[in-house]
Amino acid sequence: MNFSRINECVQTITDQDVLEAMKEIPGYLDITPSDFIAVYRIAFDHAVNRIKTAILAEHVMTRKVISVLEDAPLLEIAVQMRDHDISGVPVLNEQGAVTGVISEKDFLSKMTEKKDPSFMQVLIQCMDESCCLARSLKTLKALDIMSSPPVTVHKSLKLLDVANLMNRKNINRVPVCDDHNILVGIIARSDLVQAMC
Repeated sequence: MNFSRINECVQTITDQDVLEAMKEIPGYLDITPSDFIAVYRIAFDHAVNRIKTAILAEHVMTRKVISVLEDAPLLEIAVQMRDHDISGVPVLNEQGAVTGVISEKDFLSKMTEKKDPSFMQVLIQCMDESCCLARSLKTLKALDIMSSPPVTVHKSLKLLDVANLMNRKNINRVPVCDDHNILVGIIARSDLVQAMC
């Protein structure tokens, strides 16, 4: 639902549009066209805000989620992330509950001693060293590098609250869970943009 496009159309309502609409209403209306437009625009803004706050996480989440188990080897995870062109995955226990999240940043952090490394930092370190920094990751599993506890949201959380949380935590995706912390979907920043426009 493109709220900005709808709002743009509402802003282009003319006095003539209002006069024609007023003629269609039976009886006498004691209101000027400019008053009618003002009331309509305010009512429209209220309706849009009501609709926006009624959208829940489960309405916009992606239901088919690429996820990994805690004991998945890092090479397998990296291949999945590459093949699906994603930059992060939820990590699940055997019951399907989210126990962590692995992002590209987690891989980078494990490859260097820097707390918040950039790709360029890792590249420079690889070029300065005699061996590849990723070699040390070969024997590790998801449980060894995942960020935990994970930031998750309940499927009934309002989308505006999801957006605020993602902004506050500076994260690009958030797993969506049910009442038992079982993964039911994921919301990426692109899902937020699509839903809010």
